[in-house]
Amino acid sequence: MISFLLNNALPFGISMAGTLFENQVKIRGVTTLGHQSAQALNDPIRIKILDILSHRQMTTEEISRMLRRSGLKKATTTIRHHLDSLKNAGLIEVSKIEEVRGAIKKYYMPTLRAYSYENVTNFEIHSKLIEVTSLRMLKILKNVIEDEKFVVEETGKDTCNICKGDHYKEYAALEILNKALARMLYLKEYQAMVGAKNQHNK
Repeated sequence: MISFLLNNALPFGISMAGTLFENQVKIRGVTTLGHQSAQALNDPIRIKILDILSHRQMTTEEISRMLRRSGLKKATTTIRHHLDSLKNAGLIEVSKIEEVRGAIKKYYMPTLRAYSYENVTNFEIHSKLIEVTSLRMLKILKNVIEDEKFVVEETGKDTCNICKGDHYKEYAALEILNKALARMLYLKEYQAMVGAKNQHNK
């Protein structure tokens, strides 16, 4: 047996390993969230809170009632802890403070629009629409990256240690698109298009 292995040994440097599985993995989403924001969102309750607050400003007690309606029974102290985490991460802010019979009531509003759904569409059925939209967005991104002020202020801030690429510039450009998308939510044209009512000032 040993003689067989020696006589049939592979030349030096050639590996006997073979590829058993290979999958071309594609990026299906992009986020520009920082580490602290991502940590704050590492809880389905907090994502649900952001979803609730996107409809109107609420107090801790109101948020607790809305969660109970969704089948999520949490103590008020637990809700306050979640609100503190979201606030420290910059994902919500105090929008109003009222004094009611000597007690202080704080209202909260989100700075991030979060959508929370359990049953989501298989977006592969919209692949053609995604392709067309990506080409349109490419033109917008090109205008951002080639903007003179953007080039001066955002180029060369943080070179990647792995590929030596300028990913900070890429991040900044995508963050501008992200913030432009958020600003769009407040436009009257958007509200009319989706049939939504801006309740942020209620």
